[in-house]
Amino acid sequence: MGKFNFISMKEARRLALEPGYIVADLRSPEEYYNSHIENAVNLPSADKSTILAFGKEEYTWILYCKRGSYSFKLASELSDSGYKVLAVVGGYRD
Repeated sequence: MGKFNFISMKEARRLALEPGYIVADLRSPEEYYNSHIENAVNLPSADKSTILAFGKEEYTWILYCKRGSYSFKLASELSDSGYKVLAVVGGYRD
């Protein structure tokens, strides 16, 4: 199982504005359009191949979903592939 770190929603919002980070919102398009972290890319139900297709392994990926479980699973898979990954604890909170 991949090693990745957990961060708070507050920390994710702060890092989203920094260079070197890509924020992926794994929720539905409707949830994304209602509210999301600034600069986040909406990748609903993304899997490992979706992220790998971006080819941005030099960035740190910040993943969040509705409750946190899906982003934790994907973070582990990406970490196993050598990506730097952070997952938001507890999922998205407006």
